[in-house]
Amino acid sequence: MNAPLTAGENNRAIYDEFWAACSDFSRYNPGARHRRRILGEIVEKLGYKSVLDVGCGDGQNLLFLRAHGGHGIDGTSFAGVDLSPKTVEENAKKYPFAKFAALDIEHAALSEQFDLVTCCEVIEHLDKPEDAVKNLARQVSPGGHLVLTCPTGKVHATEKHWGHVAHPQTADLKRMFAETDLEIVSIKNWGFPFYVGLKYATNVSAKWAVENFGTGNYAPMAKAVSTALYFTNFLNFKSSPLGCEFFVLARKRA
Repeated sequence: MNAPLTAGENNRAIYDEFWAACSDFSRYNPGARHRRRILGEIVEKLGYKSVLDVGCGDGQNLLFLRAHGGHGIDGTSFAGVDLSPKTVEENAKKYPFAKFAALDIEHAALSEQFDLVTCCEVIEHLDKPEDAVKNLARQVSPGGHLVLTCPTGKVHATEKHWGHVAHPQTADLKRMFAETDLEIVSIKNWGFPFYVGLKYATNVSAKWAVENFGTGNYAPMAKAVSTALYFTNFLNFKSSPLGCEFFVLARKRA
């Protein structure tokens, strides 16, 4: 009979599962990697026993959150919602540790509430992001937290290709949250100067950038370039009015 896994072994197994599920974009793209890193820095300071990821896509954020900080073994519950019923069905088969449901966050909310709600790279795709923020707030438990990420600044051609409608400014976010019972704890605007510069550089030829870095398997050179750019972006200011990526932490009043 095999001995039970230790905490460290269990979390390593969860991380292995995470990396096996990662697309090359999530694994190598400097923006995706730093977004995940900063998300981890934010949530590791929070206490939570239930997690909802809104716009969960293929479930990579839930896998990351499950592994990060030992939450994969301490009884924390996980759930994900996405606009696509097909995606939800596939996730339910792949990830039995979580509950999944189809949901249009712009128009509805789950009746259940969670200690931690994450919503990463969603509201820039919506016609009425303020309605989505109201629905996000409804799903946060009293005293719980919402972590929201989204781009800000210019909507580049590569971003239009992926369905970005508009990028909010700081004043827009403050107005959206003011209409909820969520209180903003912090707004970090990351990415200046190197990630901002990278966005402009890749949009010199948006079609080439999408074809070579947007989908599919990365060629060895693409992996090397992406890795070099990842380390370069550690030199960005932690927050700057000239950044291009928001990280919002909000708390629901008890």
